[in-house]
Parts: sequence; C-alpha cells; structure tokens
Amino acid sequence: MKKVPKRVILTREEEDIERDRKVFEGYGFEVVSLPLIRSEGVPFEDNSGTFDWVVFQSVRAVRFFLERAEIPSECKIAVVGEKTKNYLESLGYRVDFVPEDQSAEGLSKELPLSGGERVLIPRSSIGRETLLKGLKERGCDVVDLVVYRVEVERHSPEKVRGTLAGGGFIVFASPSAVKALFANLQREEILNYLRNLVVVAIGKTTKNYLESEGVTADLIPPKPLMEEVAVKIHTFWHEFCTL
Repeated sequence: MKKVPKRVILTREEEDIERDRKVFEGYGFEVVSLPLIRSEGVPFEDNSGTFDWVVFQSVRAVRFFLERAEIPSECKIAVVGEKTKNYLESLGYRVDFVPEDQSAEGLSKELPLSGGERVLIPRSSIGRETLLKGLKERGCDVVDLVVYRVEVERHSPEKVRGTLAGGGFIVFASPSAVKALFANLQREEILNYLRNLVVVAIGKTTKNYLESEGVTADLIPPKPLMEEVAVKIHTFWHEFCTL
C-alpha cells in the first residue's frame, strides 16, 4: 500500500469528536473534524409502565430517554455495547445484559427470554428495525419509542472536498454519518474521494450500510469502541501505510 498520511477524519457529532480527539492524538495522528450529524430530543409519551426489559442501543438513547422518563426499578436493562453499559453504570443503574456479539443482531438473538416478555426500546427516529423485528420474532411484546432524531450537518462543498482530499483514514460510527456524507456532495464525487482514503466502520451495522452504498470498509475494530478503532488504525498504519 502507498504511504498514507497519519491523519484521521472523524465524522460523529461535534461533541463526540472533541471527546475522541485525544484518543487518536495519543497515537500521534492529526485529527480532522467533519461532524456530519447532530441529535435532537423529541417529545414522547412516558411509557415507563410495566416492562420486563428496557433495551438501549446507544448512549444518546439513554440520555434522551432519561430527560423525560425514568427506568422502572423492577425492569431489567440490556444494552448493545460496553460504552452504553458504562454510561448507565455511571448514573447508578445496573446493566443486566450485554451481548457477546455487540450489535443489534447479536442483542436480538442473545437476549435471555422465556417468551412473551414486554420490551421497551427507546431509539432514534431513523434507527434500523433489526432489533425490533428480531425480538418480535422471538415472541416479545415490543414497544418502539422514538426519543430523538438525527439531523444532517451541512457543510460547504469546498470544506468537504478539502477535508476528504487530504487523505488518511475516515471513521464512520453509524449509518447516519454515511448517509449525511452522501447528502453533502454528489454520490460519484464522494465515492472517488473514499477510494483514496482508508475507510473505517465502527461495527457490522455501519460496515453493511457502507457496502450497500458501494463502499468497502477497510477496517473494523473487534469491539465498537473508539479506543478499539484507534488501536486498529495505529496498527494498520504501522504495518501497511509507511514506506
């Protein structure tokens, strides 16, 4: 592989990028900020009645849900990954289940059920329905609760082109960020730029969405955590990207 700049483009929300920046800078990478999405809470009816499980797929789902509701004390909590688990525990909650396969698919298959459980899933307005469908197929009474929406961050074409043209790595942490990139420039132009970047997907869901858009993810970390992404990029750069 040709020499690749030690440069990482982060595409999450601005607050996430600023938090993650130090992780990559610790490995000596230049961090370039290209926030492509932003989240906004939406009003919802408090459904904190009788549930066997409440399932969170992200920290944001937790945060926006808790702004307007409470988790019933008798309700078990399941999360898709360790980051969401750690966030809930920092708030004093006990997390009862984290799947081995930290994805919506893994959670829908691995959640311990006896049949007929009532499950609350707070999520975004554009979230995939994999988890909902999987749990319904397993006999659950699933309550789908939209607690926030994800909006596209618009940038000037010049900013997007200049950012992508610099080369290096680009990290996508959600299908939403991928969609937002394609909303900022023409499709073929985006595809041409991505061919000259090392594309990183934080997990299988994002990888699969990239592939549906004709983009191959070059790297996927073993766990959907930015710390794991940084290690993967650091190792890859030393092995393949230097002369």
